[in-house]
Amino acid sequence: MSPILVAVAAVLVALPAAGFLLVKVVHLLATRRPGMSRGAVGPWVEGAVACMCAAVLAFALGGLSGIDSRPTRPCLEERAAQFGPRSYRTPDGDMKITSRSFPLSKVCDFPDGASVELVPVWTNPLIVIALAGVAACGVGAVRAGSSSRSSRTAGQLA
Repeated sequence: MSPILVAVAAVLVALPAAGFLLVKVVHLLATRRPGMSRGAVGPWVEGAVACMCAAVLAFALGGLSGIDSRPTRPCLEERAAQFGPRSYRTPDGDMKITSRSFPLSKVCDFPDGASVELVPVWTNPLIVIALAGVAACGVGAVRAGSSSRSSRTAGQLA
């Protein structure tokens, strides 16, 4: 797939997520309240959406690492940054680039046995933590919903 199409797709996915997180931060600074809704379930849903947006944003930014019109250029730049500017002087066709979606990875393997990772090291832990936050908020929303329903039902029975 063309690097330009990948970059456009990542930006189109990341923009709404970044917009939601920006709105949440502005709301928090303006009102000093983390949630916009005041119901029992609403804050949990907002937390789950914020965590999902953080995961999407981290995935998009990590996926954009190493995007270039010439695929070997980021590999050579990263190797030069890690091992010195004169560390690789063979043709670009000798290196092998391997990509994975989860865990997000883009590894450049050089013929001399050296390899460099183009995806930042913080990307995968942030994605996992954000997805765990989605799950935790989902459990919190279910518990808050069931407790608010049981308190309403108990009030109607009395």
